[in-house]
Amino acid sequence: MAVQISPEQIGEQLEMMGFEAPDFAVAAALSVVDSIDGCLDKAGYTDAVMTLIKVYSVILILSAADVRKIASEHAPSGASVSYQYFADGRKSLLKLLSALDTAGCTDNLPIDRPVSIIQFDVNRG
Repeated sequence: MAVQISPEQIGEQLEMMGFEAPDFAVAAALSVVDSIDGCLDKAGYTDAVMTLIKVYSVILILSAADVRKIASEHAPSGASVSYQYFADGRKSLLKLLSALDTAGCTDNLPIDRPVSIIQFDVNRG
């Protein structure tokens, strides 16, 4: 039986990464990811691998909505806030997720995967 991940666990991971997302969005993304439980079970993944696949999948789904963190704040009133978005961490998580999910259980989840471009040359002669 696939492991169950709680919204609190996702919140912990987001907090550790310095990002936040509203509780309702975490719950909705978690519900979407729970739809792959059957595939995860069939694939025979260990509980640890299932946990990582599900946590990374939820975070990647949330990151499509521009999860951000406050990079810096200034005040005594030259007020300023700057944000850092999740682009770099996304690439790393996608690589980890691909390495963990060898059965392709997450392929149909709404996770934005960049399209790779392959270049080749044609020589005539």
